Amino acid sequence: MTAVYIHVPFCLQKCRYCSFNSMPLPDDGMLVTGYLQALEKEIALYASRYPNEAITSIYLGGGTPTVLPAESLCRILFCCRENFACSPEIEITIEANPGTATQEMLQLLRDAGVNRLSLGVQSFKSAELQMLGRSHSVSDIYTAYDAARKAGFDNINLDLIYALPGQSLESWRDNLRSAIGLDSEHLSIYGLSLEEDTPLADELKEGKLEACSEEMQLSMWEETAAMVTEAGFIRYEISNYAKPGKECKHNITYWENKPYLGLGAGAHGYLDHVRYGNEKEIQKYIEMVERGELPRSFEEHQSIKEEMVDTIIMGLRLTEGLSRPGFARRFGCPFESLYGKELKKMVEDGLMAISDEAVFLTEKGQLLSNYVLSHFV
Repeated sequence: MTAVYIHVPFCLQKCRYCSFNSMPLPDDGMLVTGYLQALEKEIALYASRYPNEAITSIYLGGGTPTVLPAESLCRILFCCRENFACSPEIEITIEANPGTATQEMLQLLRDAGVNRLSLGVQSFKSAELQMLGRSHSVSDIYTAYDAARKAGFDNINLDLIYALPGQSLESWRDNLRSAIGLDSEHLSIYGLSLEEDTPLADELKEGKLEACSEEMQLSMWEETAAMVTEAGFIRYEISNYAKPGKECKHNITYWENKPYLGLGAGAHGYLDHVRYGNEKEIQKYIEMVERGELPRSFEEHQSIKEEMVDTIIMGLRLTEGLSRPGFARRFGCPFESLYGKELKKMVEDGLMAISDEAVFLTEKGQLLSNYVLSHFV
């Protein structure tokens, strides 16, 4: 275990595309207090099972962690430091809604050791923010970004979403220009995922909105790569770009399929070859922790084959690809001895390439990544 994810399931309001385990911040402060106390107890439960465990990253996500007081968030981090051996070079990320990231809060978080901020921008267009159900305004983005710089953050990520219903290529270019103009260190840029039973998906089904065509999505994806690369960012994962040396250590843990601890209601983790998910319902989560139980709602004990497939699928998302020596060390045999036929076909089709160090997707392969990865499942 090298990474810790902590889930804060509260936000200002539920976004219209969101299927995550989150809810608007309740008026009943007792639920929030009980949840934070349960988080500390869950941290202690794992610390007792993994004594002296060294961690290199902490990621507070949600929900919107910054709807909580900065003091509460700092206390969670203090509890982690008390219970785990934190690397001197630890990366600590917190997700923030631009409308909740005040100067005072950001300064307190920075002073507490948070050294990476992820702003949920999504769009620089008022109409698009409204359609998505975001609670912040365009001006909030600039205010929060300026406050973060003044607080001393020198590693800021901006989250953006493209392929919105009715979105034009020029509108997306405008979003990219605005994001590039802020000169952040990192950009996470994802196509809109329409999840079942969300208001946005329902409106598309009912014909109230028009979905973005596959052709337009492809144009946006290509335009993103061209504009962001020209601005000095390096794509290191299919949807993630960073200035040199500013890649997200925490997310690389996922993509390299390494163990990580997931804490909080609905959080997922991967420890001792077991993938697990915590109880989503907050009160049930609290009750389980109070009884001294690990608050898991399910566990999947992975076979070597399953672990191998996950390692391939996630590793090939990285631009540098899947390490051939690393794969051989982990599974006791070369990648090509197991998947030589599939690899040969993908190379012949111009979708994959191979070097002494790695197998990786070509640019064409990245465009067709789902098709390529299906050959290794």
